[in-house]
Amino acid sequence: MRISLKARNVVRMILVAAVISGAGVASTAPASAAVENISCPQAQIRREVTTSLPSDWWNTPVVNNLQNTRVITIGGRASLQCQYGAAGAIQRYAPDGATCSAVAGGFRCQTAGVVAPRTFSTGALNIRQTFTADLDRGGVSGSGGTQDIWFQAETRDLLYLVPRNGAMLGVGDRTNRGHAGCSAARFTANRVSLRDIPAGSYICARTNEGRISQFRVNRLSGGSPRMLSLGYTTWQ
Repeated sequence: MRISLKARNVVRMILVAAVISGAGVASTAPASAAVENISCPQAQIRREVTTSLPSDWWNTPVVNNLQNTRVITIGGRASLQCQYGAAGAIQRYAPDGATCSAVAGGFRCQTAGVVAPRTFSTGALNIRQTFTADLDRGGVSGSGGTQDIWFQAETRDLLYLVPRNGAMLGVGDRTNRGHAGCSAARFTANRVSLRDIPAGSYICARTNEGRISQFRVNRLSGGSPRMLSLGYTTWQ
C-alpha cells in the first residue's frame, strides 16, 4: 500500500512530537502573583497583670478594640502588627518572600509569581555512535566541533556518553527534574556508561555555553552502528 507524501509528513510530525515530549518541555507562561489577605486575629484584646498579687491588691484589665495596623521590622524581618491602643499590640512575622501593606483590619501580602524558564531549543536527537550532538541548538555532527556530548563506542558493548568542550552531565536519580531540579544538580565532566542510563532515564546537563538542559534517553538501537535517540530541552 502506497502512502502519500502528505500522509508521511503528518506521521513524521506526530512521531517527532512524541519524542520531544519525553524531554519534559517547560511552559513559558509566567505564574501569576499570589495575594494573601491576613486579618488581625481579634477585634478586641484584653490586657491585665498576670503576676501574683497579695489578696488585698487587684488589677483593672484594659480592654480595647483594634485601632490600627502597620508593617514594622523586628530583628531585621518584616512583621505585621495589630495595635489596640492602651491594651497593647500583637504581631507576627510576614510570610517569607512576601511584600505586605497595612489595610483596614489586617494586611495584604503579595508574593511575586515565579516566571517559568524560557525554552532556548528543544527537539529530538538521533546520534550515531562516534558522532557528537549540540544541546544548545540541536545539531548532530560526525566531527568534534563545539558539540556538548559525544556518543563514544570503545567496543560493541562498552558505550558511553561523554561531555565535551566544557559541557557537564548530572545523572542524579534519572527522574524528570525539569529546569529547577537540573539547576540544582551535581554536574561532572566524567563520561557516563549507557548501562547506567537505560531507556527512560532523564539526564541533566550544563551546556558548553552555560545553559541548563535536560534530555531523555528514548532508545538505544541494536546492530551496528548503534543509534542513540534522545529527546532534549535546553533553557535560556
